[in-house]
Amino acid sequence: MTRGRILFIEDDGALRDLVARELRTLGYEVIEAGTGGDGLGEAALKAFDLAVLDLNLPDMDGLEVAERLRDDEVPILMLTARTDVDSRVAGLYAGASDYVPKPFDVRELVARVHVRMRESAGSDVLEYGSLRLQVETRTLRAGGREVVLPEREAELLRLLLAHPGKVFTRDELERRLYDGELPESNTVQVFVSQVRRKLADLGENDVIQTVRGKGYTVA
Repeated sequence: MTRGRILFIEDDGALRDLVARELRTLGYEVIEAGTGGDGLGEAALKAFDLAVLDLNLPDMDGLEVAERLRDDEVPILMLTARTDVDSRVAGLYAGASDYVPKPFDVRELVARVHVRMRESAGSDVLEYGSLRLQVETRTLRAGGREVVLPEREAELLRLLLAHPGKVFTRDELERRLYDGELPESNTVQVFVSQVRRKLADLGENDVIQTVRGKGYTVA
């Protein structure tokens, strides 16, 4: 199991490969893109825990890329050679969580990425009332009983518990669970039904709610 998936959008191939190699040695999965268009294409197919984004790209402004990634709720660490305050502020408003000025030491960038990924992952334990999901082991506990969930059922429940109140559409859940593959049309409904049944076995009913015509949520 990887420690998380990172989208790295940088047009300098040598720099991109160097940083990606360092991140992979730490256990991260890194998807590389040399243009904004390629990066957005990857983001449309896979769910990412963090995007490392160069502000100066050959095909489009990095601010536009950041705004479109922000719509998918992907945290962004922005790289920029623009040192003026206005550019940095514009990047933060476009959706960047942080920025690293160029030129930079690769070790510092890798450390910044590691911190952001740790913050993004949050606690290994998610709680809802008396319900506890231990993410790493996929162990679901309540009322003194426990069950170990299959990987995709655990990921489905993790997504919902980590974002209470957010309504996930079926398409969004499919994309997150299958990374762009094409599952059968009712796969998400089946997973939701299976997780609900296991929650009920633990005495936890009505945890996952259906929002008619929209998707699923934990309120």
